[in-house]
Amino acid sequence: MITREGSVATPRAPELLPRLCRHFAKKARSTWGERCGEVEFPWGHCHVEASDAELTFRCTAADEAAMAQVQNVLDLHVGMFSRRDPLRVEWH
Repeated sequence: MITREGSVATPRAPELLPRLCRHFAKKARSTWGERCGEVEFPWGHCHVEASDAELTFRCTAADEAAMAQVQNVLDLHVGMFSRRDPLRVEWH
């Protein structure tokens, strides 16, 4: 099992978390509350947390190929939901 973390520095984190999870819920099992959420993608799992200044992703997947898919989906959607003020996930 592979684990990877990423973050986005933004004061809009509490607003972005439910928007992302609600969007993912159209195709993946998703649950969320005010400050955290879970998304079960076909390729892996992602735990999302929002603070006042940062959105944090903790992702797990079976292998590197599956992790690449999880990261790609998150990268694309964070970018899509922040078009006016583009944001990028910094993966560590």
